[in-house]
This record gives sequence, C-alpha cells and structure tokens, in this order.
Amino acid sequence: MLTAERSTPERGKHDKECRQRALLDAANTVFAERGYDAATTREIASRAGCAEGLIHRYFSGKHGLLLAILESKGSQIRDDLPSVLPDRDSVREELEQLLLWYWEAFWQRRDYMRVSISRAMIDPEVGHAIAHRINDAHVELITGKLRRHQAAGRIRQDAGLQAVAYSISALGFAIGFVFQSCFGESREKARHILLTAADTITRGLVPAPEPPP
Repeated sequence: MLTAERSTPERGKHDKECRQRALLDAANTVFAERGYDAATTREIASRAGCAEGLIHRYFSGKHGLLLAILESKGSQIRDDLPSVLPDRDSVREELEQLLLWYWEAFWQRRDYMRVSISRAMIDPEVGHAIAHRINDAHVELITGKLRRHQAAGRIRQDAGLQAVAYSISALGFAIGFVFQSCFGESREKARHILLTAADTITRGLVPAPEPPP
C-alpha cells in the first residue's frame, strides 16, 4: 500500500509531462500547417488526443503554447547541436559546417519559421522569446567554437568573437530562411553564397602570416 501511494504522484507527473509534450508536438504541426491565426486549440487538442481544457490549464491558451514551443526549441538547441555540429580542425571547416547547418535546418523548418517570425513582427513577447531562447543558444554555441580555434592560435587574438558569432547567426537566418523561403531563390545559389561567406570570414579571422626574416 505504501509503495502504491509513493508511485501515484510520480505516475501523475509522468502523465502530465506526456500530455504537455503531446500538446506541444501537435501545436507545432498545426501552426506549421495552418498558421498561427487559423490554428485552433480544438484542433490542437484533437491531434494530441487530449482535452482542450488542458491547453488553458498548462499553457494559458494558444499564445502560451507558442511561447512554450520556442522555449523547448531553445533547450533542444543547447542539448542537441553540440553533437550535430562536432568540432572541426580548421576555421573554414567550422564555418562551412555552421552555415550549411542553417541552410538545411531552416529549409526543413520553413513552414514553422514563417509562423514564428511573422508572429514576432507583431508580438514583442514572441520576438523576445526567439531572441533570448533560440538565437542566444546559437550565438553561445558559435562563440564557444570560435574560442576553441582562438585558443589554438587559428583565430587572431583581437577578433571580437561574440560579434562574429552574431554575424554568422544573422547570415544563416538571412540566407538559410529569408533568401530561400521568402525570396524563393534557389537552394544551390543560397549554398554557394554561404560557402563563399565562410571562406571570406575565415580569411578575416585567421592571423596574418609572419613576414619573412
């Protein structure tokens, strides 16, 4: 009897977490398919196999669901990207890998990106969440990679690494999402631009060769 009493709260917590995860996954899908404004909490709940009232209980409505998705994506970036983007032996290889990740990832997530970015234009809370949950995670990862190269002598000691990291993140967004998905430019052209940018940034970061004696 005592064992059952102890396990009940844990089971209830697990069930709650499963329902929350199901609602987040369903909302992510419905927002991408229908857009934020056309998405309804009824459809999200139906897709998740949950009662609609749980959306209001757990997330305070549709707006809270969107913010929770952004929070989850920021945590996922911090957890998953270090293994998805392993350290490279040269600055150029590192930058190429980073920028090509944006090229592919933003293409794969283009429907949801349209929803979140368009919403951020009119909802400062969503914009703040994107900046401080997702973009900050990108910049933190990139800065860490650049510091490793700087410590190894492959990047100039006077380089402003955080500024470079923000620039790489912004370039990845501009070409990986806007250029491909909003402007409708070809993926191959976008890829070429990013690889050329990686080469150009690398040449600006590496130390100048020692003059001959």
